Amino acid sequence: MTDTIISIPGAEPLAILDARGWTQGSYGYHGRGPVCLHGAIRLCAPVPGDAQIIEAIARKQGWGTSWNDAPDTDEKMVRALLSGGIEVTDDDLEATFGPQWEAVVWIVRRAAVLTYNEREALGAALNAREATARLDAVRPAAWEAVSTALNAFPYAAWAAAQCAVVWDLAFDAGPSTLKQRDLSIGPWETVIGLPPTLTRSTP
Repeated sequence: MTDTIISIPGAEPLAILDARGWTQGSYGYHGRGPVCLHGAIRLCAPVPGDAQIIEAIARKQGWGTSWNDAPDTDEKMVRALLSGGIEVTDDDLEATFGPQWEAVVWIVRRAAVLTYNEREALGAALNAREATARLDAVRPAAWEAVSTALNAFPYAAWAAAQCAVVWDLAFDAGPSTLKQRDLSIGPWETVIGLPPTLTRSTP
């Protein structure tokens, strides 16, 4: 069964384009002036972090920021894409982020509402540990999607989501190890906690 996880009616981003106009090469962050496709989506995403999730999925599906900014893309094409609304299903999320997509979504949404104190604590937790493990060679497509979704958020969130992507592949013999898993998610777990769908049990 396919479930819709994120939904944005087409009328909402289209109304933003009506009010502000469309552009290429800029999200349009300053409260006035034109916006790109994903700038419009960011202004009406239902939950903080959902716009970044949508952008990662859009990049994989071929309608990301580079599509908006391509020379042969025009406003009519953008409006046609938005007119049907944005529907993100669990199948879309799994295809983009891998089998732990629920944990990745939880981390992205939580990262989008971090307080100043939480950001400071995450930085301190990172500094107190050795460098986080690099796991991007495992499930590289999913990790690239995570990088897209979290590129504006603290590194500890980035590392935690990377860890979530390969959580089920952590064994003593690899391809990622339990030590790498715990090292990568450690600072986030210390300050924020584990995503509810991840557990310490191993096969």
